[in-house]
Amino acid sequence: MHELLKLDYECFGCKSSSSRLPLCTSNSGYPVGIDGIQMVNTTMRKNYVLLSIAFGGILLANPVYGQNQTGFTNDTAAPPPAASNPTPNSVRHSEDYDPLLDLPPLKHEKVTLIGGTVVRLDEVMNHMVFEPFGTNQKMQVHFDTRTHFYLDGKPITEREVKQGQRIYLDTQLNGDRVFAKTIWIRSSAESGVGRGQIIDFDSSHKVVTVRDELSNQPLKLHLAPNATIRKGNQTGSEGDLVEGALVSIEFGAQRELRAITVLASPGSTFAFAGRVTFVDLSQKMIAIDNSSDGKKYDVSMDAIAPSVLRQIREGEQVSVSTVFDGTRYSARSVDLAAAQAPQ
Repeated sequence: MHELLKLDYECFGCKSSSSRLPLCTSNSGYPVGIDGIQMVNTTMRKNYVLLSIAFGGILLANPVYGQNQTGFTNDTAAPPPAASNPTPNSVRHSEDYDPLLDLPPLKHEKVTLIGGTVVRLDEVMNHMVFEPFGTNQKMQVHFDTRTHFYLDGKPITEREVKQGQRIYLDTQLNGDRVFAKTIWIRSSAESGVGRGQIIDFDSSHKVVTVRDELSNQPLKLHLAPNATIRKGNQTGSEGDLVEGALVSIEFGAQRELRAITVLASPGSTFAFAGRVTFVDLSQKMIAIDNSSDGKKYDVSMDAIAPSVLRQIREGEQVSVSTVFDGTRYSARSVDLAAAQAPQ
């Protein structure tokens, strides 16, 4: 018994042959009983084993803890991968249209071409006061980012539109507003055709001044040496280019008059036959859709008796003999027989 105890003591660094349990000195200098040393060592081993098991379980449960700190930080800072399917935002970006920010597309409505002059322009409210050619009436025309602007066929911005300019509009109704889908500006006169009335002819300089039917503005044209002059369906001469004559013209890029046809001269008589499209008893004026050339003519009925004028109705067929006095067609007689004939 004593020898066994002695071996135990020597194992713990104590040398004693006493049968009693000795006190041993620890490294710290405090005396500790052998039972206490055994309990402490056992508890430490158990705690170490439990801690190792717990830490190992954490590693198995979450392998991320096994990565180094640098790799974890890089993974967190890396940008997210792009989605395999396009999002609605990417689709809107590709179409360059945002339903929340952009104006809705224009409806497919009938487009009407109107030429005229810009009377007043409001760039803040995106609208203009526009006066169509040949009228004294003014109309409000709206535009916005959906409107296309062109100068001599080249795209421009709305800042190129100025007050007093002669422009052409492709218009359509947008709700209860007249909206300009396209605005065209011409910087110079180009070749084309037109109709108007001669207000002056300078035979010495071969310059014909014609009041344009659409714009109601004078247009000076140089009569070309080889210009064609006609009066109706017959060959005409410079003597037919009198003041007040209604003419159709064809001109070139430098306002060179290539062809001119006298449609009516002051004092000429004309007969119109066709459907009545307009009747104004207060102004004693009617409009006739002439069947021979398919054009509409305004005819003054001042010389016609009121009793006859009251019998004329829109949609009826009439035949009217007129005289052109240089400003208008004045009726001399009206034949209502066609109106009384069965349709």
